[in-house]
Amino acid sequence: MSGFCPELSGDVREVREWVRTFARDVIRPAGAEWDEREETPWPVIQEAAKIGLYSLDFFATQWFEESGLALPVAFEEIFWGDAGIGLSIVGTGLAAAALSANGTP
Repeated sequence: MSGFCPELSGDVREVREWVRTFARDVIRPAGAEWDEREETPWPVIQEAAKIGLYSLDFFATQWFEESGLALPVAFEEIFWGDAGIGLSIVGTGLAAAALSANGTP
């Protein structure tokens, strides 16, 4: 059985590579240490913020990408780096999504 695998646009592939590089170089090497410490990985989050990965603008841009694949692809790369650190980076978006959907201007 073969599954459907949509072709990613150049923009989505570019974001995927950018996030994968950050995950490979910053998140993965730090994962075991922060798991052992059982603490919020603030230095990693700060690095993500410096490059624009931990930002509302990044999430909004990916959310509105027309194929609908940009955000899941970016999240897949972040969580490939480390699930716990990934949740620290993207978890704050849960509250932002609820406020955006239900809040008043």
